This record gives sequence, structure tokens and C-alpha cells, in this order.
Amino acid sequence: MTCLSDIDLATLHQHRLEEIFSYKLAWSGTGHQQTQYNDLLVRHNASLKRQRIIQHAANTASTRAKDEAFTDDCVATSPGNNQAKSEQDPDDGYFDSTTRRTRSGTWPRTRSLNAPSPFQHFGPCGRIMKNSAMVMQIQDPASQRLTWYKPPLTVLVIKKKDSQVLPPFVQLVEWLVQEKHMVVWVESAVLEDKLLRDDVKLEQESSKFQKVHAQYAGVRARFLQLREKLVTFKDGRDDLTDRIDFIVCLGGDGTLLYASQLFQQSVPPVMAFYLGSLGFLTPFQCDNFQEQVTNVLEGHAALTLRSRLRCSIHRKGERRKESLLHSVGGNLLIPGFHRQLNYVELNNGQTGKAGCNNNNGHNNSILVLNEVVINRGPSPYLSNIDIFLDGKYITSVQGDGLIVSTPTGSTAYAAAAGASMIHPSVPAILVTPICPHSLSFRPIVVPAGVELKISISPDSRNTSRVSFDGRNDQELNHGDSLRVTTSIYPVPSICSQDQISDWFDSLAEGLHWNVRKRQKCLDELSDLTASGSEDTLDEFDNLQIYDA
Repeated sequence: MTCLSDIDLATLHQHRLEEIFSYKLAWSGTGHQQTQYNDLLVRHNASLKRQRIIQHAANTASTRAKDEAFTDDCVATSPGNNQAKSEQDPDDGYFDSTTRRTRSGTWPRTRSLNAPSPFQHFGPCGRIMKNSAMVMQIQDPASQRLTWYKPPLTVLVIKKKDSQVLPPFVQLVEWLVQEKHMVVWVESAVLEDKLLRDDVKLEQESSKFQKVHAQYAGVRARFLQLREKLVTFKDGRDDLTDRIDFIVCLGGDGTLLYASQLFQQSVPPVMAFYLGSLGFLTPFQCDNFQEQVTNVLEGHAALTLRSRLRCSIHRKGERRKESLLHSVGGNLLIPGFHRQLNYVELNNGQTGKAGCNNNNGHNNSILVLNEVVINRGPSPYLSNIDIFLDGKYITSVQGDGLIVSTPTGSTAYAAAAGASMIHPSVPAILVTPICPHSLSFRPIVVPAGVELKISISPDSRNTSRVSFDGRNDQELNHGDSLRVTTSIYPVPSICSQDQISDWFDSLAEGLHWNVRKRQKCLDELSDLTASGSEDTLDEFDNLQIYDA
């Protein structure tokens, strides 16, 4: 294995930077980005020149006398000289591991996150048949940067239902209204929070609430000054489509899931601050939110496009409904046919109400960010679920249920059920059984473009329950089917650093991935003992006698 010197690494990195600009993989080539690249290239050239001077000086010193070379080496490697050298030239440690870690979010990547285009000739005769209609151009996820084609004016602030979130929430809203002059939307339940109201009858409340209410007097006074400037909405009643430019979440992962549920079509960029328990999807800290939000509003942020699943339930009577529609010629129904349409909307499992919006041109569908779960509910019997992929029967699940998840959801319920964790930039759908009564049923990953059909087996002893991101729980009966595929509307999650660093930081901090005690190295005694050589042990005993 060949080890590269610092000079080789610098040269390699410079060549990769030039290559990435030639092929336009990481930057779009604007003037500001070109200036930033030129500055970075100048720093690389200066660092490369310094490294060559240092290496040349080291080679010259090695030809001197042994005593002089030894003295020079001691002086050159002393801590005082290193500190003075670092103070004179802060860029000497540019390729240190620590520096590389802190600058991982600002460096342009030298490799695409997409796999390289495969070579399309196989042997002397074979090649892939060209089909221009199926050619797709996929942008490199590493180059996905946020840009605003007009200044954002409206921001939706979603907070966790926790009293400890109120101080940063009020501080953020106050700053957005007074400093950034933005229109702030909040949920109507925020205005009904008793801790933010001064008309609460405290004598009817508990002593504990009265104490907490008094502690938040300052926060409440600041919020009441902003109350009239806020715009409110109510979930399930108001449509936020094309009304919100920017979303800020304060809380845990549930706030991001709630934001995804609010927007069943195009989702505004989401900036999630960690104020919850796990915080796997919330990479930002609230300590310096002013600087971080300003950078995002100015367009200086990387994006992770978190894919969502489009789920739709097809009830048993829908085929008869479609035949009736065709028989009367189109969508104009005569009153007598309304009683025959067994049409169920996905609105909290209720019938006869308006369901979700039309997503991707389909009625009766809902978009989920984490997973859709089919389980046996309160029934004591095994679930017996059939799985079809693009119309082809794949297998049946006999167990507690099934999880169909996105790569984002691979670190949620699917991870607890034994699935692999997949980076959110990987286009895929995960199929994970829940406690299957089989020793060979392992979780699988299928391409993102397929459509899964999940239905209750005809010989199943019971029905099943289905839920979408933990919400909208309803029953799946015999003859019903659930269709799942990837939606064209992802959730644009703003990165704190970049797509790679944020994800691995979340694995390490949120899930403590691969945390264990380090194995100790072998000392001289244990190494000799493990060798099993009697001669070596005798020699070691003799050494101990001589030392005594």
C-alpha cells in the first residue's frame, strides 16, 4: 500500500479541484463561486510551495554531520518552534485531520455522490441499447445548494409542545419580525398556550402551573407585543401551499415530520433546530441562530433532498366505482351512483370528508417522510400480507407486520426492526418485516422508482392496520390494497455542514453508532505469553534475573 506525502495530497487535491470545475460537478460557475475557487487555489499553491521548501531544507540538513543533523532536528521539532511557526503562518496545518474535519462543510467535494456512469460496451460485441426517451440527468447531491430566485418574505415557525421551547421560540420570532421584517406564520394553538396568555384564571390552575406561569412572565410580555403581527393557521383546515417561503422547526424529529405532513406537495426549505430528545434530523443549535438563519436567507447553505413516499389506499369497491364512472362517461356522476361509491379519503381514517390534497395528480394519496407501517393491530393472529412489485407477486409476510420506509426513515422504526441505515441521498425504498415468523426473511432494498402493492392475503385470519408517519391510522380490509412509490416532492432539509458530515454526526451523537471500548494494544509481556515459545519465556526470565 503506497502512502502519499503531504505534497502528494496537496497536488492531488488541487488536480481534483480543477477537474471538478472542468466537469461542473460541484459548482455552477457563477462569479462569486469562481472567486472563492481562485482564493482556495491560491492558498493551495502557497501551501504546496511551503511544503516543498520544508522538504528541501530537510534533505539538505540530512547531508550534514550526524551531530549537527541531530541538533537541527531537535531544534526544528521543538514545541516552541512549532508554536511560533503556527502563529506566523496559520495555513501550515491546512491538511491536518482536525482542520479537515472543521472545514468539511465548506470544501467543494472532489467526488460526486452519485455512482459513476457505467461503461456501456461489454466485450467486443455487446452494448446497451440506446433509448433517448429514458435518458435522465440526475444532479449530484453534493452540488445541491439552496438559492432564492426572489427574497423570502414569509416564514413558518413550528415549535415543539414544550414549555422549555418557549424562550428560544419567542426570541426567534421577535428577531424575524423586527430585524428581518418577515411575515411569521405560527400554528393557532400557539396563541392558545396558557403560558403565553395573560387572561388565564390562575386561581383555577394548580400551584405548579401558577409557579411556571410566573417564571415565564418576561417571555409572555415580549410575545404579547408580537401577537398581533403573527399569522396563524390550523392544521386540517388551512392550505399552506404556495404561501410559505421558508420553514423553521424548533424541537425534535417530530417537528420535521409535522412540517412534511403540512405540505403534501412542494415543501419550502426546512431549517431544523435541535430542542428535542433525539434530534437525528435537526442539525442546528440555537446558540447563534441569528448568524445561521442569516446565512440561509442569503443562500449560503447545502441541501439534503429527503425523498418521500406517495401512499394511496384502494378500497375493494373502487374497481366497481371506476366501471361506473366509465359507464356514465367521465367524472359527471348522476345522484343515484353516489350511494354505490365506496370511496374513503385519508383524513384521520374518517369517511365522507375531504381528504388530502391532490398529490402528483392522484386523489386519495398521502406523502410520508419516514415510513408507512402495516401491522396486525389488536388482533392476536399473525398478519398475512402479500407484496407485489410492479404488479409481480414477490412474497407474503407472516408476522407482526411490514415497514415500507424511505432512506430517511431507515434510522427510525426500520432500524429498530433490523434494517440497514441508508444515507438519505440514496434513491431507494426499504421493505422491512416486523418480527417475521421465519428465519430467512431479511429486510430488502428496492429501487426508488418501483411501485409496491400491499394487500391482505385472502386466507388471512384478520385485517390489518396501516399508519403513515405514525398518523392517520386506519383499517386495511380484505380486498383493499395499499400502493406505495416514491413521490416527486422531497423535503429540502438544510444542512448545518454538508450531506455527509451531518448524517454521520447524527449517527454518532443521536444513535451512538459503533460505540464500544477500544481494544488495548499488546504489551511486551502479553505478546511473549501469547507466542507460546518456551525459549522466549526463558530468555525473558533471565532478563528479569539480571535486572534484579
